[in-house]
Amino acid sequence: MSLLWGEEKKRKPFSTKTKKIEWMLASNRNPYDKSGRLRFVKTSRCRECKRPLTWGDRTYDFDHKDNNPANNSQPNCYLVCKVCHGKHTVVKKRKIKGFFGQTVGHKTIKKKVGYKKPKKKKPKKTRRVAIRNIFGEVTGYRTVKIRKPKTTKKRTTTRKVKKTRRKRKKKA
Repeated sequence: MSLLWGEEKKRKPFSTKTKKIEWMLASNRNPYDKSGRLRFVKTSRCRECKRPLTWGDRTYDFDHKDNNPANNSQPNCYLVCKVCHGKHTVVKKRKIKGFFGQTVGHKTIKKKVGYKKPKKKKPKKTRRVAIRNIFGEVTGYRTVKIRKPKTTKKRTTTRKVKKTRRKRKKKA
């Protein structure tokens, strides 16, 4: 689509070689054999959800990691299934206005949300404890800090015995 001030970047497809290398890397296999030729297998996995994929069934996409359509380098190629690709790409439409303010057309804007893994949950530092009266009924709650269990080192009795024997030998 041509805009008033210039051409927008067109999304270039990845080369077949780049796609095959990413396909092999996503399946945790070496893309090259011992002689240096490119290997290939029919099955692979989605990088996000580990869903099994088969070459040629069109249930997968090769996505640009950095959302730069002109960057077709190998590290920028990312194999994802259609479901994960839809989750991580937000599509918005913007109106294109003409000279007199009328709507001339619509521009589709794709924005990458990202392929970051969720953070691990931190362990709780506090917990709620029930306050009970003398009859055992709950009258309220309070928050208490959770203490870390103290690790005690087990002492062996053989060391003590050795020390006492040494002392006896020195005294005699």
